[in-house]
Amino acid sequence: MNKIFKTFLAASVSLLAVACNLDQVNDVYTAEGNEPSMLQTVFNETELDATLETIAIPVVRSNSSEAATVNLTATLPAGITVSGTAVETLENGNVVYSTSVSFAAGEAQTGCVLNISEMAVGSTYKGTVAIAEGEKVNEHKVTMSTAFTLAKAYTWVSLGQGEWFDQLSLMSDSSYGVQTVEVMKAEGFERYRIMNPYANTDQLAAAWGASSLGGNKSSFIEFWVLDNGVNVAWDGWWFPGILYDGDGTDIKAYLPSALDASLAEEDVKSLFVEEKVVEFHPYWYIDGLGGFGTKYPCFLTLPGGPSMSEVLGI
Repeated sequence: MNKIFKTFLAASVSLLAVACNLDQVNDVYTAEGNEPSMLQTVFNETELDATLETIAIPVVRSNSSEAATVNLTATLPAGITVSGTAVETLENGNVVYSTSVSFAAGEAQTGCVLNISEMAVGSTYKGTVAIAEGEKVNEHKVTMSTAFTLAKAYTWVSLGQGEWFDQLSLMSDSSYGVQTVEVMKAEGFERYRIMNPYANTDQLAAAWGASSLGGNKSSFIEFWVLDNGVNVAWDGWWFPGILYDGDGTDIKAYLPSALDASLAEEDVKSLFVEEKVVEFHPYWYIDGLGGFGTKYPCFLTLPGGPSMSEVLGI
């Protein structure tokens, strides 16, 4: 037994000596420079405040002992810019920028600041920010680029109750069909929503007959004030919820120029007639059949404004 133990011990020592003499397989990593990296591969913010003007894509570094500047490239869609030099325009319209970020001594994270003030609300914007070629990075843990998706959304605030009058859709032989409606406003913008203006099915039936019900119905009408501070516009058309002669074809309330560019001069009829009263002149139209023109107006009185009875003189 003693002999076996001594033989085993001698063999173990011999193996240990051999192991200690083996060359190390992996090189030991030695830090060089700032070792910058993007913080993440994907950056998604699709509910940004519509008034936001800038947003930062995070950039980090492993070595933060000294102040430093790190070069980046940013591939940005129209509507987003960054401080730097535009070096290339791609076939899809995106622009490649040469830019940079600066770190203070001891600072491990900063951000590439994008200017998003020209982003349209409701649209999606995609691009990338990347560490520029030539920067010394830690190849074992670097994230070379961040792909981003950004979109802005309005913040809607209720102004209270207003009144809505639609001469074509809601006025019957026995009633003007004035409806009480909630009015919403986009915070920071002259943009409004008239909520559920055609919720009163009984009034629609009184004006058009039960057989004309069942058409598409807009849950709100969204409109905005133009740069002149007076005229208003809306996107395409809205649906009042009625069918023409029961044949299954919706009546639509078009912005005149959205129906046909030749009707653009009719757009100017839709405007704020006073501070809290808006007059709309949609071009009432049935696709493929024809329409009634702009002779049937609608009116909105905003919360705090005059009553609809005063506006209509009834």
